[in-house]
Amino acid sequence: MAKIELDHVTYTYPGQPGAAPVLRDLSLTIGDGEFVCIVGASGCGKTTLLRLMAGLTFPTAGAVRIGGETVTGPGTDRSIVFQNYTLFPWMTARRNVEFGIRQARPGRSRAEIRGSADAVLRQVGMLDSEDKYPFQLSGGMRQRVAIARALAMDTDIVLLDEPFGALDTRIRGELQILLETVHMGRKTVVFVTHDIHEAVLLADRVLYMTSGMVSYELPIRLPRPRSRLDAAGLEQVCACRRELLARFQPDSNATRGCGEVSA
Repeated sequence: MAKIELDHVTYTYPGQPGAAPVLRDLSLTIGDGEFVCIVGASGCGKTTLLRLMAGLTFPTAGAVRIGGETVTGPGTDRSIVFQNYTLFPWMTARRNVEFGIRQARPGRSRAEIRGSADAVLRQVGMLDSEDKYPFQLSGGMRQRVAIARALAMDTDIVLLDEPFGALDTRIRGELQILLETVHMGRKTVVFVTHDIHEAVLLADRVLYMTSGMVSYELPIRLPRPRSRLDAAGLEQVCACRRELLARFQPDSNATRGCGEVSA
């Protein structure tokens, strides 16, 4: 069953007549409970695609549908994590997370909201910093709070725009495992990354974008949970990665060796 549909979507920045479209007649279907990673060079339209799914931007032509309904704005069925954290500076880490829960789940009691916030802050390793404001946190810590807020909202769809870019290798690996666990709870996940190895490790399907179009897609047929892949499984990850790299000119992050990101 389709969860997200893009039907012949074109997007051109407003106020730029004659400019080349950011997205060009793009049609795409993402299944309910599917984990899709989107890769491609900077400027190919990845973030714009995510914003269209979130209802923060609207197509110049075509339509975006969630569950068969045309997207007319943000919804409580979707949460999104951007590269630049988007935390409220006047709220502590805990309050930022609790705010997201209240918006998505207004019927929850104060105790339920606090319990959910505790759980996700603990999962991302930020419970000890719950009373700190964003200016008191490093970039990586702010990003972990933003991820916690998105997960605590418990939405059907989770949209992530390079969420792990500011994180060190250990934290990144832990959050990859957490995100896989979230997905295995039947969430639909759309994840933008520059790291092809990460994409192959996490996704059911990898989409490669060039010039506003999906020019190639690669199904990833690996068992889950992938955090426990054996040597043969890791070789399959590397084989999928090589298949992508053989078809496209990678960016510098995509050329790293298979052993640099542990399963």
